[in-house]
Amino acid sequence: MNRQSGGGVAAKVVTLGLVVAFSTLLARMDASVAGRDAAFNSFACPRFNPTRALPVALEELRAHPVRYQGRLVKVRGAYVDGWEMSALHPGPPVSDPWAADGIWVEGIAPMTLPTEQAVEMTGIVSAARPDAVSGKGHLGKWPAELCVASVRRLQA
Repeated sequence: MNRQSGGGVAAKVVTLGLVVAFSTLLARMDASVAGRDAAFNSFACPRFNPTRALPVALEELRAHPVRYQGRLVKVRGAYVDGWEMSALHPGPPVSDPWAADGIWVEGIAPMTLPTEQAVEMTGIVSAARPDAVSGKGHLGKWPAELCVASVRRLQA
């Protein structure tokens, strides 16, 4: 019997055990933010210090998204989540979530926050090009996208 093949099997068993253990730990983590603030760090969003974010009004960000391209901002609004929807709108309340009167949001797990929750989001802006045929988010309807790193729940 080849001694080397026995070591290879043992290494594979140990590796599989570690994968199962870490997967179980990740699956058991509490992903909800009910009643508390949350720090998101999706693999797509860069890490940064949220205290250095530039406060900007949602209306200003919508009106001049290119001005904030690549910048770390802090913006307030009502988060709306649903089927093919993840956006920050003026409000609450939000009269028509499909009106695209807000900005698209990336980096938040679905159903993490209640719909129309008043929040302050901190993240990096990705602006749609002014000369582009389409914008950001679902169906390219949104003028900007925010890659979220932190969310603070607000009282409506």
